[in-house]
Amino acid sequence: MISLTLLLAFQSVAEPVARADYLAIMDNEFAAMDADGNGWVTPQEISAKLTQDERTQAMAANRQLFAQLDTNRDGMVSPDEFAQLVASSQPVSPASYMQRVDLNQDGQVTLLEHRRVMLNQFDALDTDLDGIVTPMEIQAGTAQQAAPAPGR
Repeated sequence: MISLTLLLAFQSVAEPVARADYLAIMDNEFAAMDADGNGWVTPQEISAKLTQDERTQAMAANRQLFAQLDTNRDGMVSPDEFAQLVASSQPVSPASYMQRVDLNQDGQVTLLEHRRVMLNQFDALDTDLDGIVTPMEIQAGTAQQAAPAPGR
């Protein structure tokens, strides 16, 4: 798996990078992780650096969002400006839902198709077949869906 640091380094490169320059960038990244300067990094040092990087990125995103919301540039976000956050959101694509629920692939979902898919989901969760889905069954079904498929 490619590291976050490596991924960010690749994303920020707009021009060709010589191997020696790339190595220098990676050495600097390693040095930034090696908090105690002893020449190796521990999982704790890596976690601390990645957490710091994530916080830095989140703060930059927050500043960018604030600047976007503060349309009158008064340093405050009014309720009306804040409401624009939702008003300006992009429409959500129906593709995933349609692929799952439009059983006959005619570009429309009937109540019968919707019920069939939703009841199949219910039945899959109702592992003891008592017609009731308990929180434990939902949790088990959710964990099973999140687990990687065998052989992956």
